[in-house]
Amino acid sequence: MEKTGSAFPLYNIGVVTRITGVPITSLHAWGRRYGFPAVARTNGGHRLYSEKDIARLRWVKSQVDSGLTISRAVIAALALEADGRLFLPVEPEIGSRSERGSAASPSLRESLLDTLLHFDLNRADQLMGEMLAFYSPEDLTLDVIGPALNAIGEAWEQERISVATEHLASNYLRHRLLMWMVTGPTPKTNNPIVLACAPGEWHEGSLLMLGVLLRRKGCPVAYLGQNVPFHDLAKFIGDIHPPVVVLVAMGEEPARTLVEWPHWVNQVGGNPIITFGGRAFVVRPELQEMVPGIYLGATIQDGLNKLVSLLQRTEK
Repeated sequence: MEKTGSAFPLYNIGVVTRITGVPITSLHAWGRRYGFPAVARTNGGHRLYSEKDIARLRWVKSQVDSGLTISRAVIAALALEADGRLFLPVEPEIGSRSERGSAASPSLRESLLDTLLHFDLNRADQLMGEMLAFYSPEDLTLDVIGPALNAIGEAWEQERISVATEHLASNYLRHRLLMWMVTGPTPKTNNPIVLACAPGEWHEGSLLMLGVLLRRKGCPVAYLGQNVPFHDLAKFIGDIHPPVVVLVAMGEEPARTLVEWPHWVNQVGGNPIITFGGRAFVVRPELQEMVPGIYLGATIQDGLNKLVSLLQRTEK
């Protein structure tokens, strides 16, 4: 049978054990005892695994690591998949594959969003657990949580949901991002990057996402969050001497306040690299020329790439 996309048998067993963390002996045993996963073979009889097979293995391993026996984990995986409740990579549209690999399916975002807007936090927890078996926090941050936060905000602006519902859903996702930020890989020993919203800016979703992505790369961060006055920011910079400071403004008024940062920050010394970004600078590009510092770009991925490059320069 011809297979394409994420169902195409591409990976040998050595690659799969490195990707999934499942030992080769276990892969052989699971295939022999349970026929799981039902993989293709080369003409020489060697196993070949697809991206969907890898996703199945990751889910089963996560259940075994949580205390379930392998036999029950395999039965559960097969039952969930047959019922359409086991998330597997979808076939990407032509040209849609990003440099990060297979993006999380929009259906995952819609499922999570629906549970949050119907106040089913237990189901939301279950969905997040299942998605994390297949996708990294980086993928979920960019492909699921970010778009979900935008959708929640739009629903509130259009009065399709109440303030209470918006707060519940947004705070659930915000808490997930905060957890990933503090539980990332052990950071390097250099001084942290400071992340702060401009004075008067209360929308911190993109800043939280950037913090998660930086921490997942092993970069230490000092997350200050919403509405940080310049006099407090300047004192903090003087105390910890960060290599880079990130200032975010989503609205035009907070963005215009960023022209004032040199008056405060230059008094404390240390010469950190000051960067800025946010929706205001995408909607009103002329604001980019008004604010001193380095503009991070139109997307979170652009900002992440530029920050990593800047940090590499400061470490030389």
